[in-house]
Amino acid sequence: MTEAPQQNIRLMSDILASQVAAGEVVERPASVVKELVENSIDAGARSVRVEIRRGGVSLIKVTDDGCGMSREDAALCLRRHATSKLVQVEDLFAIRQLGFRGEALPSIASVSHLTLTTRRAADVEGWTLSCEGGVEQPIMNAGCAPGTEISVGNLFFNTPVRRKFLKSDETEAGHVEHQVRLHALAFPEVRFTFVRDAQVVFDVPATHDMRQRIADFVGRETAAALMRIRPTEAPGVRVSGYLMPMSAARRNRRMQYVFLNGRPIEDQIINRAVRDGYGGFPPGLHPALFLYLEVEPALVDVNVHPAKREVRFRRPAEITLAVMDAVAATLAAHARGEEEEPAVPVASTAPVSAPLVPPKPAPAVPVRKEPAPAPVTPRPALVLKPLVTPRQQELELPPVPAPAPVPAPVSQPVNLPNFRHIGTLHNQYAIFENKEGMVLMAPRAARERIIFERLQESNRRPLVSQQLLVPELLELDTRDMGIALEVKPQLEQAGFQLSPFGRNTLRVEAVPAILPLRKVGDFVQELLRVFTSGEVRLTRTRSPFEPFARQLARQYAQQEDVAEYLRNPLPLLAALLECEIPYCSPGGKSTLLPFPMAELNRRFQN
Repeated sequence: MTEAPQQNIRLMSDILASQVAAGEVVERPASVVKELVENSIDAGARSVRVEIRRGGVSLIKVTDDGCGMSREDAALCLRRHATSKLVQVEDLFAIRQLGFRGEALPSIASVSHLTLTTRRAADVEGWTLSCEGGVEQPIMNAGCAPGTEISVGNLFFNTPVRRKFLKSDETEAGHVEHQVRLHALAFPEVRFTFVRDAQVVFDVPATHDMRQRIADFVGRETAAALMRIRPTEAPGVRVSGYLMPMSAARRNRRMQYVFLNGRPIEDQIINRAVRDGYGGFPPGLHPALFLYLEVEPALVDVNVHPAKREVRFRRPAEITLAVMDAVAATLAAHARGEEEEPAVPVASTAPVSAPLVPPKPAPAVPVRKEPAPAPVTPRPALVLKPLVTPRQQELELPPVPAPAPVPAPVSQPVNLPNFRHIGTLHNQYAIFENKEGMVLMAPRAARERIIFERLQESNRRPLVSQQLLVPELLELDTRDMGIALEVKPQLEQAGFQLSPFGRNTLRVEAVPAILPLRKVGDFVQELLRVFTSGEVRLTRTRSPFEPFARQLARQYAQQEDVAEYLRNPLPLLAALLECEIPYCSPGGKSTLLPFPMAELNRRFQN
């Protein structure tokens, strides 16, 4: 009797398929906010309110005054691939909405407790629908204002492994706030309100003045420095926006906001075109700008990334030339002293760090019914990416009585016999001679090792701090602020003294006394950038301070001038040989390379 073949391929259940899709669409609470707000904008909303609790894990609520849904549409909207935006294949090549796949809502519902309440303006009553972990409850009648409210609670309750990958509530809330700002900058004609843990973070009114909306977030002074990009048009392409002067360049792209048809994007072609438009840029620095691209939908494919962060241009050369021409023409006009528009009015709304309206209890229905807005003229150009951080002033540290950068000379230690400095190689390496042969030392790697081990000693006692005569204020992106609060204990352990000074401002009052820092702001922001970008992670290892100390030592060593060490390298060598692991930097680079006489003689066949 032959045995029946075993079946290995099966169809996934709808719930399992939605949870798999959630892995691509729902990375963190900010991903949920992005999808829900995009749906609100696609529904024609003129007011969008986003509320979160505990960084969005406990609650995300998005309320809008858009078109709402009928009972039949509400019953279908949580089904996979249900969409009102695509009808035929050709529609996929002319996408004008932010969302179109029909996967977001069912994916979110499969990993949360979701409640949807909606009503069309022409209907007498609305409808409400609940779903827990992908299991829908019967649709019911509801009394509500026109529009849609979606409440997402207990995110990732049934996928605990995914929940463990989330960061602290502060960090996740920062990502959510950044996402809402992006949409607010992209659509100034829409009022956006963001409420975090029952506190109004910002409430920006609708406007047709893009510069005013930018000022709402970065402040009047920063917005006043913006240079309006001279609108540039090519077949199927229009470029507009604002540039910051070269003095506002950053060591990262946090101040680069690029929008394509209202969608924030990340694109290397655009980045290169911007740099070329500036006529080149110093290595390691990036220009700050708000760039809005309007491209004929048939010329761009927005369906190449699950989260729609990347796009593919069908005629990239034309896009590149349009961006280059727009940037170059704007800089040339600015150099000639030409001004195309007045500066931001003094009556600019307050920055987002303070509520623009007095906080008030949320109404029973979050979106109040308002008269139908007057017809809106097409908005000029596309909206930019949310700007995060106002350019901070680069304050030079006043002279402080910090120890000399070179370790104090050591009386000839036991482990430093007969070393003689005999020269320098290419102004990079110190050359020593001892009884065994020749030794090369890399001063910067050596300093990195010495500083790292001194920092590691702070596990037993915090390092001594040197008070700044003038404390430095750092205006941070909400994401950077979350990271700063996470690493605050490690910073203080290493000798920094800092404290929050307003919602997204960090006050640096003291720096470690072991080394002088000339530009505290640049140093701290680069440190936060590294941790935000994931290049270094604070892990729960035996020594959580170690990865932090490793990065801190690396930055210290990079900002030092090695010329002094090359002129008199013996004290540095002595301090290095007293380290626990003297032969490599914390990152694994060699500090010393020995060339024994026996090996040299063998090579020269002596």
